[in-house]
Amino acid sequence: MVSASPEKRPKAPPEQVLDAAAACFMEKGYSGTSLDDVARHMGATKGRIYHYFGSKSELMHAVRKRAMEINFAVIRPAYDSALPPGQKFREMAFAHALNMMEEQAYQKALFDSLHLHITAGKGARLSPGNDALMAEFIADRRAFEDMFRDVLRQGRASGEFHYGTLSYTLHTTLTMLNSTIYWYSPRPDESHADRQRIAHEIVTMALGALGATAITNDQRTSP
Repeated sequence: MVSASPEKRPKAPPEQVLDAAAACFMEKGYSGTSLDDVARHMGATKGRIYHYFGSKSELMHAVRKRAMEINFAVIRPAYDSALPPGQKFREMAFAHALNMMEEQAYQKALFDSLHLHITAGKGARLSPGNDALMAEFIADRRAFEDMFRDVLRQGRASGEFHYGTLSYTLHTTLTMLNSTIYWYSPRPDESHADRQRIAHEIVTMALGALGATAITNDQRTSP
């Protein structure tokens, strides 16, 4: 089913700073972005940023935390539903795949931050205290993965999914759902429905990889 594009609500000033930071981190990466860049993107001074965030690393953590809040919010309705595991997975996967495009700046900033953490031992310069903040992020990321892990396990138990090792399946499936982070670029005339169609194709491929049983029309998440 095609839904209308969600209405944009007015955003509070701290969220406006996060939006600007996410856009800059997406464009230039964390290392290549300065607070001056974020301020210019907003058409404001650095004082507006410092009113809410004490440093660039603190701002990055806030962007990362906001990205994860968005990620949890879009999949939780399906996860908390009483749907059968297969349909629950379809709804969660569709919401997540669509969210990767709808919130592209936050998602790219999130992935850039994770890459920076992975390469920290190879010379990347991180501020003191980053380890604690990163540990919080890793815990959130694991909790998010656990929601998909739980539904995949239920789907196999119900006979709706057929796969081998759960951990391999989980990470491969999430990589597929996350794949637009690497290749998606919105067209000027692109609509919400266009992004829904892309998400549907990705989810269909993921279901095929899971050996999903037949999907009836009323169960299918499709535009």
